[in-house]
Amino acid sequence: MKEYKFSKTYIVFFLYRFAFLLFVPFLQGLFFAHLGLYKLFTLYFADLLVVGFLFAVALVRYRSSRIYIMKRNILLCRGVFFKTKESTIRSFSGCVLLTQSLLLRAFKGVRIKFFSGAVSLGAYVKKEDSEEISQGFVNSRIIEKFTSKIPRTLIMSASFSNALTGLLAAVPLIRRISAVLGARQTLEGVSIEKILNFSELELTLSRLSALIFLAWTVGFFTEFFREYGLSCEIFQKEIRVKKGLVTKETSVFPKDSVRVLVFRQSIIMFLTGLYSGEVRLNIKGGKIHLLSASSATRCRDLEDVLLKEKGKRLLHLNVRDKAILGYTYLPLLSLIVVSAVLVFFGENLFVKGIFSTLALVIFLWFLFRIFALYRSSLTLWQDFLEVKYFSGMNFTRSVFQVEDVISLRLTQSIFQRLSGRCNLEFLIKNNRKTKIKIKHIEKIPALSILQGFTCFTYCN
Repeated sequence: MKEYKFSKTYIVFFLYRFAFLLFVPFLQGLFFAHLGLYKLFTLYFADLLVVGFLFAVALVRYRSSRIYIMKRNILLCRGVFFKTKESTIRSFSGCVLLTQSLLLRAFKGVRIKFFSGAVSLGAYVKKEDSEEISQGFVNSRIIEKFTSKIPRTLIMSASFSNALTGLLAAVPLIRRISAVLGARQTLEGVSIEKILNFSELELTLSRLSALIFLAWTVGFFTEFFREYGLSCEIFQKEIRVKKGLVTKETSVFPKDSVRVLVFRQSIIMFLTGLYSGEVRLNIKGGKIHLLSASSATRCRDLEDVLLKEKGKRLLHLNVRDKAILGYTYLPLLSLIVVSAVLVFFGENLFVKGIFSTLALVIFLWFLFRIFALYRSSLTLWQDFLEVKYFSGMNFTRSVFQVEDVISLRLTQSIFQRLSGRCNLEFLIKNNRKTKIKIKHIEKIPALSILQGFTCFTYCN
């Protein structure tokens, strides 16, 4: 048995829970100032006593808290008046997550969490202790290492939010920034502001688009800081993932906890031929990103390392051309409505600006659905299923074991019954109950796949 003490940063994070008490002196001064200085002094003295009591509790909890790593169990002990002991079987601890924020890095502390199928244990330990603990969960030699360089992380971050919205919103934002950067200066008698004012958007639309672009920018930097320095080390039995610029994270989990391997392409990544890769685990906190903007070859390498041999290919189904209306009727109807609004109300510049932008977005949505039609497929292997489908505005390819499917659902709309098509939805056993759905495939071949599943549900 190995004993580890808590880090002193635990005191800071314990007191942070009561940060809302900082508003109390302000409210006391607001409501009791008319009662005189003596009354306020009495109240503020009571506040100091409360702060001293909380600090004393934090100090005692820090000194009494321990985490024990035993051969079979992980035990967490803490508490002063009400002592708490939490335990989980070590073999069930599917994932160890180490988090180090700026404050933790300043005090050389680490937040460590042990995730299992049902519960999670959390503690604050010293950095050197956290490294020793995480190393204790890796009991095999390294096989492969995958890293994501900064340019690929930037591409991944750019596709985190809707990049199209950000690009369209950049025009009025640049126009506003130009005034600050000297747009009042002229070039051959024409102001830069007038050159950039080609969109003729009204003030309200300009502010709205600038706000959208600001939100996209925040999302971009948030994702970049989170995924910076992403590296995935694959051992014989475990996987270790490290990432983060401001807050550093390290995850260690066993390979046999992987339930689904997912590769996604946003519109930007589709144009550049790149993919992102992630796994869905059968434990709490079960979605972990492994690859950022990687090539198809690199994704196949990751798939070969993580998954065992798929076996013989038994069946392959593509979505047929006659399903094109099922894939495109929503964008077509939207395009008809937007076009009608432009015809009848196009003279209004505000309406024209908004609905012209919508028309462009819907047209790109229509093109996306066309590509999704020809990229969607379902392949049944001896031990695995591979499904290519679209989710939101992403092309997705998921690979999972047949034995991990806990429910399978086939649905048909009225129009699908006439054309002999259906939708198939797979429910995978993991912590988040991952759903994988492919639309408008041929019903008769799909039924041949369902024959091997006892969990099949048919909704007629």
